[in-house]
Amino acid sequence: MKSKLIIYIVFLTYCLLCSSSYAATQTTSSITVSVTVQGSFSLMVNSDSFDFARMAPGQTAEMTRSEGIAVTGASTSGNPWYLKVTAEKPLASGISYIPNENFSWYGTSEGSGTWYGAKERNFADPQEIAYISSADEADTSGKAINNFKFKLHAPEDTKPGYYTTTVMFTMTE
Repeated sequence: MKSKLIIYIVFLTYCLLCSSSYAATQTTSSITVSVTVQGSFSLMVNSDSFDFARMAPGQTAEMTRSEGIAVTGASTSGNPWYLKVTAEKPLASGISYIPNENFSWYGTSEGSGTWYGAKERNFADPQEIAYISSADEADTSGKAINNFKFKLHAPEDTKPGYYTTTVMFTMTE
């Protein structure tokens, strides 16, 4: 009986040693999780074209749309932004053109930032900035609406033709 008890104790000890070595084996790994949440940054223009209708040499005209062109900027990135307005090139018809000194813009702003279009400015002016956002506009989803109007003077020596150019609105942080 004593020998059976010894064999039984040895067997139990063996079983405990075997099972404890399996239970003690463990390993772990980890990963880092990250995300970049982007702010919104948008620019919308309410039209893709306008015209001055028909003009005679020596005549000055304003755009035919009395409400002008609404340009809406918005950002939630927290960075100040500004809006530039440029004419890609002078109004041209073949080899004839109307110099940018004769093509101008002005308007009103519904934003809380700094608006540079209260007085008429021509496209030959190297200062292209039309609007600079306020600190609040740089950090909220609020929109700044700037209303642009355009004016053109056809010099006396302007040749007959269909003149075109592209006006660009550029929003930059």
